[in-house]
Amino acid sequence: MFELFISFLIILSIVFCSGLVFSNLIYKKNSIEFSLFEIGLLGIFFYVFISLLIHFIFPLNQITNFITATIIILIAIIFYKKKVIEKINQNKLVILISLIVVIIMTIKYKPNEDYGFYHLPYIINLISEKIIFGLSNLQPQYSWNSTWLNFSSSFYLPIIKLKGTQLSNSVLYFLTIGLLLNKILIKKKKNSFSFFFLISLLFYTVIKFTRISEHGFDLPANLLLLLSFYYFVELFESKFKNPEKNLILILFFSVFSITIKLNTIPIALILIIILIKLILSKYDFRKLLKPFLLSSLFFIFWITQQYIYSACFVPFLEITCFKSSYWFNPDLIEGISSVTGAINKSYWQYSGTLSEIEYAKNFNWVSTWFNRNKIEIFENLSAIILPLLFLLLFNIKNFKRTNQNFNFSKNKFLNYYILLFIFSGLSLWFLKSPVFRFGMPYIFTGTVFLIYLIMKLFYDKIEFKKGLIFLICLAFLFNITKNINRILVLNDQKSVWPKILDINYSTIQIGKFKINYPDSEIVSTQHNLCWSIPFLCDINKGKNLNIEKKGKYIFILK
Repeated sequence: MFELFISFLIILSIVFCSGLVFSNLIYKKNSIEFSLFEIGLLGIFFYVFISLLIHFIFPLNQITNFITATIIILIAIIFYKKKVIEKINQNKLVILISLIVVIIMTIKYKPNEDYGFYHLPYIINLISEKIIFGLSNLQPQYSWNSTWLNFSSSFYLPIIKLKGTQLSNSVLYFLTIGLLLNKILIKKKKNSFSFFFLISLLFYTVIKFTRISEHGFDLPANLLLLLSFYYFVELFESKFKNPEKNLILILFFSVFSITIKLNTIPIALILIIILIKLILSKYDFRKLLKPFLLSSLFFIFWITQQYIYSACFVPFLEITCFKSSYWFNPDLIEGISSVTGAINKSYWQYSGTLSEIEYAKNFNWVSTWFNRNKIEIFENLSAIILPLLFLLLFNIKNFKRTNQNFNFSKNKFLNYYILLFIFSGLSLWFLKSPVFRFGMPYIFTGTVFLIYLIMKLFYDKIEFKKGLIFLICLAFLFNITKNINRILVLNDQKSVWPKILDINYSTIQIGKFKINYPDSEIVSTQHNLCWSIPFLCDINKGKNLNIEKKGKYIFILK
């Protein structure tokens, strides 16, 4: 327990120091005041930026990561020591609440179902070798280079080793609920949609996401998208008055979310809307030159790594592939389609006579998909609506009725932009890859916006003065109680750290390289996966693989 707590504090300190350095790098000192939790989130972005750059030259091993962390901490202590103490003193209560909740959530959490399949093996590749050409030929899932796994790999540190890589979601959860709590407590305009969105997001995050890693890196991508959306709404509500802080956060969070998971691509629509708005208002873009350059470099580093892994910028879009590349595999696109396409539309639960291709066409899949997801849909909608319903009951007597008809056009541009974002997100999700967790941010945003519009039909002034703190406390109590019960059930698990299966493996030789593969006597799906088997691990025993070394880089061909 002590080891986990100290490890979490060390990693959190590294992230915060990274954010201090970065926030002062991207804008003139003291001209923008970021909160403690915004600094932490910016720190994650900067740390991933550094890891992307380093990985072109070095593996993200213990030595590399230790040197990087030490340099970041020393810079922060030397130049920003007073600011560190000041920020912590300003947020003691919120830090304490967030820390208690997250530590309890982290104890003995069960890793995501894909953890042993490709999350952890991907991390093993990152920490064992510098960037590998054709990595997707080892396993199709590696073709999507999620930057969240770069972030996790950066905490493969001396002493804690792989345990450090398991704390990335905990760090994000701490910073997210801390940010939301802090914003709710200090926000002045409590009659705005942005405030209502904040409240809704805090309730939903605390109540629904009670398991740190059950959503893999879908959760980081979705949370960053929703935070970007919040800052976008707040920006329009403030009529772009002193917009630099919000613009910086929207820019970095949006780019980051897209590079974690492509289902967040509709957030690019918000960036386009903001860009057009700034151009029309003749905004001085020189004020944001550094943020634009750094976010562009971040995206360039990521897309380059994407190309190196698969010879494609977007592996399931053939038009983005460079077929003349030495490591290009023509079967990759078909391989990715086979593990996404009809499978994401619940084909595995279909019992009819349609082929996989026919099933995925003309909405033949909808009834099966709905039966498969209806309970999850109900649970998520309940987690969104019920807390807001109770809050409404506490405050409805204090709402001020309007004598005028509701005027949607009062903030028509913002309202239309919100609807456009929701519609594009829901359409892309439902038509292309309707796994429920992929569509979560759009379903959440659409539901919250609809509830807000309905309330505005009847009341002009909506302020939640009563019961808010009480309901927030209840939400945290629900979260803590649920996790304590989970910990007690796992009483036979001695370690407080998430469990990594120890898989027996065998080795074969392919040319000059050794290929490891799972060879467990235990017959189960999880025991046929690579987990933490040493580099290189291939669940297909190196079938059809050709591995070469050109210069100092490894090429995996198929």
